[in-house]
Amino acid sequence: MSAISRLTPQQTTRIIHTARMLSYLLIAIVVMLILGLPLIYMTVSSFKPAPDMYRIPPQFFPSRWTLEAYQELVNVSNVPRAFLNGLIVSTLASFMGVFLSIGLCYTITRFRLPGLRFFTYLILLVYILPHILLVIPIFTLWAQLGITEGVLPLAITHVSFTLPFAVWMMRSYFAAIPLDLEAAAMVDGATRAQAFLRVVMPLARPGIIATFIFTFILSWNEVLFASIFAASERSMVISSALKTIIGEQSGFYSWGMVNAAGVVATVPVLILFAIIQRHLVAGFTAGAVKG
Repeated sequence: MSAISRLTPQQTTRIIHTARMLSYLLIAIVVMLILGLPLIYMTVSSFKPAPDMYRIPPQFFPSRWTLEAYQELVNVSNVPRAFLNGLIVSTLASFMGVFLSIGLCYTITRFRLPGLRFFTYLILLVYILPHILLVIPIFTLWAQLGITEGVLPLAITHVSFTLPFAVWMMRSYFAAIPLDLEAAAMVDGATRAQAFLRVVMPLARPGIIATFIFTFILSWNEVLFASIFAASERSMVISSALKTIIGEQSGFYSWGMVNAAGVVATVPVLILFAIIQRHLVAGFTAGAVKG
């Protein structure tokens, strides 16, 4: 009699579940390696000496680990200044988009006003429009104000897509908060504003944090508006700086410097995810079920 035939049904079920979990884990590792391989190769290549970048056949790991590419990035390019400008622009655009969307989402989910549903669909229409269609009218508006370049106009311009995205992402979070909680707070003597600040906002915090992360990433990765409103070396952000480095690498910059710039541009997003991962997961599930 074989050992498998002597197993109890509970043991057989446990073995099947374990094998299934191991297979899922293996699939997840393979998918993670496939998706993360370009990022890993970019990071490793940023520490290669210049001759290793042109070696045939190419090798994955450097023959000698060095910081030459990062030193060149700091000494030759304007990436450090562009990095700081990018942080300012993305933070301002995300904050303005999320701050304005909080009031809009609360109004949409709590009040019945004429034309409110049409207004929400209009916001979505603005978001799905190609950004190239908005370049000329937005540039014309800024030109009439006498401001066609800088960190502030770029941040305000980014609100044109961070605000619609934030509204449609946080709408489900606010809709998932039961109206009875606000009603109970107002019965106890709280005003609507106090109920909003003390009841609604704490419950919506995971969704607000998750929305801020994604709006930050949208603004951080945006290239079209950045190439127009942040074209000068003084106001250039990280996305437009990367565009310039890649465009000029054959004539001036090295491929090691291109990889180093890519790593520098990726670090803030990775740190942001690592710090507030718990809030991000809670934000994903906060609006999944309407209470």
